[in-house]
Amino acid sequence: MLVEQLDESIRVRADFKGGTIKPLVFVRRGQIHRVTSVNCRWMDRDGTAKIHYFSVTSDSGDVYQIHLNAGDMTWHLDQVMIES
Repeated sequence: MLVEQLDESIRVRADFKGGTIKPLVFVRRGQIHRVTSVNCRWMDRDGTAKIHYFSVTSDSGDVYQIHLNAGDMTWHLDQVMIES
């Protein structure tokens, strides 16, 4: 498995329901990635801002770590794990 560390801003479509955030689709470099499963979620803080982390599997089968900074409502792509 190849792990590539990234630090990219991305656009995400997500459901916010009952206090839960569920990423559905994200766009990276103009390419649409549909989220087929949310593998794990956790939360941390950066000062007063809550950071919501997600490990998601896309329709390509690759696993991505993304996060939402609730302080400024921006999404970021942290890493991708690719089957080699």
